[in-house]
Amino acid sequence: MSGGAIGLLALRLRSNLRLTGRVFAASLAANLLGLASSFYTMLVLNRYVTHGVDSTLAALTVGVVLSIAFEHLFRHVRLRIAGRIGRAEHERLSTGAFGILLTARSGAESAESDAARREAVRAAEQIDAAFGSANLATLFDLPFALGFILVVALISWPLAAICVLFTILSIGAGLLAQTDMRAVGRDLAQAGANAQSLVTSAIVGRDAVALFGGAKPLLGDWQAAAKALRTLRERMSMRQGRAQSAAQSLQALQGVAVIATGAVLVVRGELDVGSLIGVNLLVGRALAPFTRLAQVGESWAMARQAQARLEQFARTAVEAPTGTTLPRYTGTLELRDLTYTPPGSVTPLLRRLNLTVPAGNILALKGRNGSGKTTLIRLIAGLADPQEGAVLADGVEIRKFAPSWWRQQIGLLPQEPTFLNRTIRDNLLLANPRLSDTELHALLHRAGADRAVADCAQGLDTPLRNFGHELPVGHRRRLALARALAVGGRLILLDEPTDGLDSEGTAVVYRTLIELARTGHTVVIASHDPRILQGASLVLDLDHPQDTVRAEPGLVMS
Repeated sequence: MSGGAIGLLALRLRSNLRLTGRVFAASLAANLLGLASSFYTMLVLNRYVTHGVDSTLAALTVGVVLSIAFEHLFRHVRLRIAGRIGRAEHERLSTGAFGILLTARSGAESAESDAARREAVRAAEQIDAAFGSANLATLFDLPFALGFILVVALISWPLAAICVLFTILSIGAGLLAQTDMRAVGRDLAQAGANAQSLVTSAIVGRDAVALFGGAKPLLGDWQAAAKALRTLRERMSMRQGRAQSAAQSLQALQGVAVIATGAVLVVRGELDVGSLIGVNLLVGRALAPFTRLAQVGESWAMARQAQARLEQFARTAVEAPTGTTLPRYTGTLELRDLTYTPPGSVTPLLRRLNLTVPAGNILALKGRNGSGKTTLIRLIAGLADPQEGAVLADGVEIRKFAPSWWRQQIGLLPQEPTFLNRTIRDNLLLANPRLSDTELHALLHRAGADRAVADCAQGLDTPLRNFGHELPVGHRRRLALARALAVGGRLILLDEPTDGLDSEGTAVVYRTLIELARTGHTVVIASHDPRILQGASLVLDLDHPQDTVRAEPGLVMS
């Protein structure tokens, strides 16, 4: 077990001293009772067989049966208590890791792959599993295993020496086996991840696979991945089998050595037969915890690796929980020398943008695909941070705002809306908990989503699945528009709001924009729709050279 794993274990035990003491007490009682079987054997062979008194045999048998029953009880109690050690620490680590995932600043989370972030969140579970009740029980049995060796030494020091020798050999063999399996385990984990990636491709890209000839190459990739997995599993199974065989062989050799040496001692008159058989039972008990220790050592090493991943993940930049707020946001927006380079890119997507949008104006963003329209909306929403320059609201840089406050000022309709896997009502109320049922239905009507919700069997209480992607794209976008309006903010951000909508849905968007303009909302809208571009009060063309991006006056939508 590595020093890091020992440190983690010591921290858990120190932080739960009361429970640790109770586990130790239960271990003491269980292991003392465990001596009964060996002494029973010695006494039966030395007393009953010699004298043949049936009452002695009955008394000894009843006593050992009770001892075995109480030993089982104490071991069961120990497992229950040990399971509570580290529970609070696990909940803290697990909640903290998921909290980081939820609040990581955009750009910070892009530094790691999705797989790395999943592994970091799973790290708390891996640590908790490594220090589970069964593994802790093994640890608490170790000092008592040494106690069994001491008892053997009191009976016969040559047999105790044999026990010590085979204990050392068992530990060494176990550590070598774990080292042998570690590399295969890493390859097996990677092969499993590759196979899961192919499964994801087959599910997510099902239509593309079916329509554009992807089935044959994907099937070939799957066969190769399945073959690699099977080969690695066979290698792992072989190594595990060799480790088990080695442990069994050492245990058998220890029995042979004890019996052979003990037989010589019996012949010399230095040991009796009952003691020899009892000692053979004791050395088996002494060896068992050390054999299990080698088996759980790898899980403890993995716990240290998981802790390292968790510590690295904990350094992820997260959103500040507090910040500046304004008594009232009027809706003024300003881009000042705004420059943004996507993660992994060396070329800025947006360079030194300067623009002021007065409160109550409609700013339309136009440009080819990939010109940065969606990115600019994300920057304004605070979902991404510029490398240079700033976005200001009423003269204050939005990065200084408390994130929760700023998001209450924004209604966002993304290009690809997603929802939480909760009911439609929940998704709207999470945007604004103050809304009544009457107001919810008015919002749905305003966004043209009322008929879509009415068609659902449970109406507002219909649960959404797969993040809302089971809904038709038009229904999903109308529902997302209702959610954006539900926030009640002065700034509305719309990314291609007419995309995927029929003429009726497009008319709803136009009507909504007119209503927002008349009520003094500031609107930023990315769109290729000519009518929207013509009706905007400002148009920002992102296809122009980045250092000369211009705002062009348009006509206020009416």
